[in-house]
Amino acid sequence: MALIDNSKAGVRTLVGFNDDLVGDYWGSGARVIRYDGAVPLDDVLGKLFNWEAIRCSVEVVLKDGRRLPFSGREAIVHNKTDKVFKIATDSYVIHQYQDWLVNNVAKLLDDDLCIGIAGVLRGGGGAFISVETPDKIESRNGIELKPKLLAASSHDSRLATSYKMVGTILWCQNMLNASLWHESAPWTNRHTLNSLTRLEEVRETLGIQLANNAAAMCDYVDSLADISVTDEQWQQIVERLVPIPEGTRPQSKSRLENKRDTLHDMWVNDPRCTKWKGSGFGVFQVFNTHQLHIAGKNDSRVDRNMRNILSDASLEHDKDVVAVLRDVCNA
Repeated sequence: MALIDNSKAGVRTLVGFNDDLVGDYWGSGARVIRYDGAVPLDDVLGKLFNWEAIRCSVEVVLKDGRRLPFSGREAIVHNKTDKVFKIATDSYVIHQYQDWLVNNVAKLLDDDLCIGIAGVLRGGGGAFISVETPDKIESRNGIELKPKLLAASSHDSRLATSYKMVGTILWCQNMLNASLWHESAPWTNRHTLNSLTRLEEVRETLGIQLANNAAAMCDYVDSLADISVTDEQWQQIVERLVPIPEGTRPQSKSRLENKRDTLHDMWVNDPRCTKWKGSGFGVFQVFNTHQLHIAGKNDSRVDRNMRNILSDASLEHDKDVVAVLRDVCNA
């Protein structure tokens, strides 16, 4: 079990099934502990969720030093570090991570937890956990995959409590929203007084069946791999997805040209993509890998990618890529 320590971004992550992984995606700006098998539940509770968010009264300090209570508002605070996550109304219900990201997930699955990834973001402001089967699967075209249930919550209101089906392409660790291959909206829950009573609704809405998700994901990536893409079509795809309109300012034009150059280089040289060069899945790999691993700053990558997956920003990006791919290739 190796420890990588670089906590600048306020991220701590436990990563299981390390033998399945290629590269160091989770090590970007994060404090990471890796395991050969599943992440032990005791470690999730002891290393990540060994604290609680608490309520603290809010006061206004006047110039003369007098303190006035601010009625109807409370601070949500880390009980060990005193980090203030947000100022909330008195009707706000705290979703403690131990309950919503561990105990509730166990109830949802009606099975023993097999935790693949767990982490805290922004010094405890957000947190996530994935539940998965120990075994990976392989599609007809040799693409290794793993379906997961991803659960996340926050104390700083950057994300509502969410349970979402996702899948990971193991070769590059790219996490994809399962709505790419089937219609299944995520279930979210705001922090209000009635939020603890809807667990059965979560189960019914998601229809949690990891096996079905795995089969659908295989069919989806294979359908992309079956699309042939010529170099000319690849050029058209890049130009449509990274347009440079006439009259673009020089600085913006240079940035877009650099992005095109990076994408072209990945199509030819990046080992996460070149295995499928000449196919629709290769196109998908280039743009998805660029979005998750290259675009933006490394020190906030894990936090940003998790929020994009859970907010559907990544889903919309991937849908746009596939739509252009199918249009250019008449697929």
